[in-house]
Amino acid sequence: MSPNSEENSAIPHAFVSEGPVGTRVWKVWSPLWKLRNHREGRLFPPLATLGMLVLLSPYQLTNWIASFRGVTIWDPKSVFVLADGRYLDHVIPFVPWTIFVYYTIFLFYLALPLAAPKTKDGHRELLVTIQFIALASWFAYLVFLLFPAQVDLRAQALSLGATEGSLGPFYAGFHWLDRPFNSWPSLHVAQTFLAAIGMTHWWAREGRKLRIMALWILWTALALSTLTTKQHFLWDALTGFALGLAGWWFGLKPALQHLAKKNRQNEINLASVSN
Repeated sequence: MSPNSEENSAIPHAFVSEGPVGTRVWKVWSPLWKLRNHREGRLFPPLATLGMLVLLSPYQLTNWIASFRGVTIWDPKSVFVLADGRYLDHVIPFVPWTIFVYYTIFLFYLALPLAAPKTKDGHRELLVTIQFIALASWFAYLVFLLFPAQVDLRAQALSLGATEGSLGPFYAGFHWLDRPFNSWPSLHVAQTFLAAIGMTHWWAREGRKLRIMALWILWTALALSTLTTKQHFLWDALTGFALGLAGWWFGLKPALQHLAKKNRQNEINLASVSN
């Protein structure tokens, strides 16, 4: 199929189901797909970010519903109890300045579309990556509603002056945005893990080893910040990582591998035609 024939097709090649489950771009992206080359592709990254935030927006509704119900069916900190009877989550120190690391989740949202190759294949890989981030998030939303647990660690942070001083507005902002029923699995960990996987996939092809190393150092710091800001239990961080890992291993990994193989085959076909 030639580029022109794809542009004029009612169902672009990117939307056709093929290979492993998850390689198809959802039709909800159709308006964005048509604009991917508009203004030399400069609009695609911000519009992809906006689309991702729209797909993730049900979080706020589920969070408020869980908060309104105020139901806690179990206590995640009870999973990790020290020999002296103390909870491990209470022993983990509150480190106020790590709220800045916690906020870097928004950098992952912005960096993911910017890191994708500025090609049709790169755009398709980006949208597929966003789709798996959305699927993992939607699974977590169900857990928030069906197995609610209140993050009562915030009381520990508040007693240590989290909302006071120069850092107060940063904590107050997140405490208002995230009601304390966003316990497990941690979306901070799961979403950014899948975003980091996507960026690593592209940067590895470009040989950007230092950039990849810095990315995973930041991701590790972000995951730890969910604990040191008292925004999450240790159980939340571990299950968030498990969710991200499952989304990658069973979905995103085979999808990206298939798309990369498909891209290489297309390049070979184009080279043979030109010769």
